[in-house]
Amino acid sequence: MWLYYCLLSTIVGGFTSIAVKKCSDNESKRIAVMGLLSYHSIMIIVSLVIHPEFISQLNIIDLLKMLPGITLQSIGFYCFIASTKYGKVSINSSIQKAKVVVTFLLGIIILKENCTILQLVVSLILIVLSILVAKGKEGVTIDKKLERRAILYSYGFVLCNGTSHFMNKIYIMHFKNPLYVVFNYAIIIVIGILIYCLITKKWDYIDIRKIKAKRYFLLQSILDASSSIFNRFAMLNGDVSTISVIETSSIVITILASKFILKEKVTGRKYLMIIGIFLCVLILAIINNE
Repeated sequence: MWLYYCLLSTIVGGFTSIAVKKCSDNESKRIAVMGLLSYHSIMIIVSLVIHPEFISQLNIIDLLKMLPGITLQSIGFYCFIASTKYGKVSINSSIQKAKVVVTFLLGIIILKENCTILQLVVSLILIVLSILVAKGKEGVTIDKKLERRAILYSYGFVLCNGTSHFMNKIYIMHFKNPLYVVFNYAIIIVIGILIYCLITKKWDYIDIRKIKAKRYFLLQSILDASSSIFNRFAMLNGDVSTISVIETSSIVITILASKFILKEKVTGRKYLMIIGIFLCVLILAIINNE
């Protein structure tokens, strides 16, 4: 069952970058703060609808245990927004897929997850193809200074989000309930955002009326939240190393969507790589179902 959740997370997550790009004309800090608030508000609502008892189970010790992962996730989210604003979605997405290397290695080294030679080879091929598929200089020309800034933010996302993704697996193994982890993450971040706005007096950062392209902003929040929930349910029974590798294939959705929605050029070589990514995911799915 974890594999189906993983594939759902992958498909939904592939469209998130497109929705973010559509509303990237907003100030990056504003969209990051408002994005975190809307995303985690959705998480709280979903968690309480399914498990209303969570509200009485809030525990300060549990919140503190999850604080490192929450902090890294928040930093990674800001890096994601900033990289999308300054760079080309296809190039940024290719770099950001390298986050899987961080999660993959941590899963094998720290959690001692099993990995056969065939799985390792297919996983490495999938990682390389996912990173290379969107490389290039096609489409709209971008200012070199802005492009370098976008690349720097993308690598910040790789480090922070890759580590946070691994820590999610640790929390889910410990608490045995993905939605409980989601709920605690959301509570901490919403409180953190309100404290930030109180200290900085930047209450307009959480004013939805200040957001341009509101429908795309809300869409990316819903897509991101849905993908994240599916991912956490996948990690309940699946290995974080395998899940993180399969989810790199979301680049296929992103690249194809960037062609048809954002009108970015996709070459024949990239189509061949996309086929290669699909075959790698299929092989991993077959191996893990045996």
